[in-house]
Amino acid sequence: MFVGLSVLLVSACTEDPIVREPSPNENPYGVYFLPSNPVDITVQSDATSVTYTVGRLNTSGSISVPLTSESDAVFTVEPTVSFSDGEQFATFQVTFNPLPSDPSTVKVRISEEYAALYGPGHNEFVGAVKAINWVSLGVGQFFDAVLYLGVVDVEVLHEESRVSTITVSLIRIPLLWLARTAGMVAPGAEEIEFWVTSGGTVAWDAFWYIGLNYSATAGQPIKAYLPSALAASQAPNDALSKFLTDKIVYFSPYYYIDGLGGWGLQDVYLSLPGGPDLYEYLGL
Repeated sequence: MFVGLSVLLVSACTEDPIVREPSPNENPYGVYFLPSNPVDITVQSDATSVTYTVGRLNTSGSISVPLTSESDAVFTVEPTVSFSDGEQFATFQVTFNPLPSDPSTVKVRISEEYAALYGPGHNEFVGAVKAINWVSLGVGQFFDAVLYLGVVDVEVLHEESRVSTITVSLIRIPLLWLARTAGMVAPGAEEIEFWVTSGGTVAWDAFWYIGLNYSATAGQPIKAYLPSALAASQAPNDALSKFLTDKIVYFSPYYYIDGLGGWGLQDVYLSLPGGPDLYEYLGL
């Protein structure tokens, strides 16, 4: 990294004074919210708390750090978070009982005298938490043309409060990843949440991780993007994802590696519990 320096031009007649604004000093604690704290959390309706993590740059000594909350009234935030001597990370709880199904806001700030000015995270966290009861529909089948895992058995669940018909229910699919290749493994989605839009198509939040790195390179996970979430020009391709029958869901995500590129639209199928066998349906 190159730092530009201002050069003072001196003439024979005058010399302008150099004015420097003092830089803010980092406090001796350097406490920050970890960037990995989940921004959106869904919990079971009987849950009573969620946990968030903070870190610090200076691990010497034991400290108790005040927290200020501007969260929705449903939440109770612990007033402090404490570090033991030598401890780099600590957690605090946000409690609730009960929690509504609509997202509620958690907003917590680290007191300025403790907050890291130049740390890897932030001194304020804003997120959302909602409560949902997931009800199992049973075991279905999942096929991803890129993963080469064949047809995988998966549990299919839906939101209890939207149980009227499967085509309008939010569905979560825990993926049981099998037979991964060494070096290719990357963080994979524990579930895919999708829903049927007012236009009758199937949509999901931005992307899911398929569980593989590109060219076995750490830090280059392959993502399955909702086309419009990747680029506005891809928005017409959102309409490709839909129910093909009342038991077969077709996804057409755009497979992409951020900063590198991708392969374009790929085929992903879900057969709901009681639906046809994907081996036969797809002729595999």
